[in-house]
Amino acid sequence: MDRHKKYFRVRPSIESRVTGIRDGVTCQVETRFTKSQPSFIDKTEKAYFQDYCKYLWENRKNDNFPLIDPSRISKITYYKTKKGVKETDFISSLTDNSFNLFDFIVSEETYKLLLDSNLPIYNKIQASIPEFSTQKEYFLLGFPELSLENVDYDHSVILDSFSGVQLRFNSYEEYANRTYKFTKMHNIQLKVDYKYDIIKLQNTGLFFSNSLIEVMRLHNITGLDYLTQSITSPV
Repeated sequence: MDRHKKYFRVRPSIESRVTGIRDGVTCQVETRFTKSQPSFIDKTEKAYFQDYCKYLWENRKNDNFPLIDPSRISKITYYKTKKGVKETDFISSLTDNSFNLFDFIVSEETYKLLLDSNLPIYNKIQASIPEFSTQKEYFLLGFPELSLENVDYDHSVILDSFSGVQLRFNSYEEYANRTYKFTKMHNIQLKVDYKYDIIKLQNTGLFFSNSLIEVMRLHNITGLDYLTQSITSPV
């Protein structure tokens, strides 16, 4: 009997056939600060959001994850980066001055599916995309990072980013102080059981549990790429 829980790396899609964006780099939607296209209700909400993100970024190595105050920011309005952007369930977004602390925008239907899984604490802000043809409720979500100190380096597969050769590290200290920085964590083993279905691993990316990925696929949820990079957690 397998006593491990498996996760796989996910990201908002960069496939042009999915997003309608050809370069594979540009996000689907973005914030703007013009008079005709303001992303925030007023300057007070904008300032609060930016101050919060700056504080969280400067204190990101701490274990605590203070949540944003929903009473101080009502919504963020996003605009299409390209005319041909497609409407998907998971949406890649560029939010200025957010330090990339938020992970994606999701439709209300997709958010309800996520709620049925076991989620860690997270930030949620209502998002509006007025240029989309179908007017739905959207939410901007951001998850806390799990420190690399939680990785079992003895049993993880870490590769040279260029040659693909496996490298050996026996501890977090060895990994953090390595002289050769061009490495990629491929198959990651955690030290202890992680009970949630979403993991955001420090400097690595976002991972969904196998069971959550199955739900996404069952409901034909669009806008998400599934990668081979994995995390294993003991149960």
